Amino acid sequence: MLERVVEEHLFTVEEFAKMLRADVLDADKKFELIEGKLFEMTAMESPHFATVMRLNYLFVERLGKRAQTSVQSPIRLSERSAPEPDLALLRPRQDFYATQIPTANDALLLVEVAFSSYQRDKTIKLPLYAKHGVAETWLVDLNAKRIEAHREPKDGVYRQTLIFDETQNIAPMNFPDIAFSVAEILGAKPMSL
Repeated sequence: MLERVVEEHLFTVEEFAKMLRADVLDADKKFELIEGKLFEMTAMESPHFATVMRLNYLFVERLGKRAQTSVQSPIRLSERSAPEPDLALLRPRQDFYATQIPTANDALLLVEVAFSSYQRDKTIKLPLYAKHGVAETWLVDLNAKRIEAHREPKDGVYRQTLIFDETQNIAPMNFPDIAFSVAEILGAKPMSL
């Protein structure tokens, strides 16, 4: 008896968008497309949510019009990848990306906040960002209370990784004149509102 071979179907960004519009996917779940595969996004717990909110506030307050901040929105990296980083600093555009979703060339900085998703972010998303030439990605590790800055992508890996703890400040490569307190980002130091 011949065994039937079932081929894996890899989705395109366009197919994924059609599925979302047609309500094919469970409306109670959130998905992102990575290398043609659908990944269910982990539920956001309070520490994760609060960190995303703090970072968004700090980026908007300190960078002003120098960058546009995107929160959990897709970045089109290829025909088959449109992950949704927790935050993205994007090149400013007059139309706020109304005509197309941002690409790796538009990303000045991508940020992943990891509470329960550290392994997935480190082993799946960071190599994906490096593969597509995203110049800098921060991995905010809430459990270790630190921020990893990954820079200089080459051949699918970041060649430079810098670790910043709560006693230090961190500045995006594209905005070296604007430093952020790691303690503020992590919520260890109150922010002035």
